[in-house]
This record gives sequence, C-alpha cells and structure tokens, in this order.
Amino acid sequence: MPKFKVGKAGTLRPGEGREVALLGRKYAVFNVGGKFYGLDGACKHMKASLAHGRCDGPVITCYMHNWQYDVTTGACLTQDWAALRTYPVEIIDDDIFIDIDMGDPDEV
Repeated sequence: MPKFKVGKAGTLRPGEGREVALLGRKYAVFNVGGKFYGLDGACKHMKASLAHGRCDGPVITCYMHNWQYDVTTGACLTQDWAALRTYPVEIIDDDIFIDIDMGDPDEV
C-alpha cells in the first residue's frame, strides 16, 4: 500500500486527531496515548469530520451528533452497521504516514 504523509508526530498530542484529504476522500489519524491510528475521516451518520471530535482514550465522539467510534478497530459504538475502515499508520523520522490501499475500488 502506498504511504501518504499526514504531518509531524510531535505536533499531534495524545487525545488529538488530524484530518487529511487524499484522493478525494477524508481520513483521520489519532494519537491515543502515544500510539497512532488511522481510519476513515467522516462519520457514517452525517459525514462530519471525526478529527474535530472529542477523543477519550480509544473512543472518538463525533462533534455533530455524538456518534462514537473505536479508533483502534473502526467499530461504531452507536450503530453496529456503521463501522469505519482502519488503515495502518507508521512513524518515520517523526513523520506520520498512513497506508491507503489503492487497489480497493471503494477507496478511490
């Protein structure tokens, strides 16, 4: 999978998220206790940016209507059917990279 740079790890504090638009889609990366997780960046309810939500441990709460997701698994804690895809995140020399699978037709 190709890696896309999201930003500097040192600027994303624990409990914070960052949104990145790649290939016409939004993704989010979260720092949970010093470990970084990537997932789809739009809430399945009304497509609000999850990176602007409230992060409490591994749970991100959408700022718009309080839908909740586990950033480690992508599971939606509000509606079983609304899981998000997760993506590997790697830190290289303080740069955050997210791996997006270009072979999946649903991703482009």
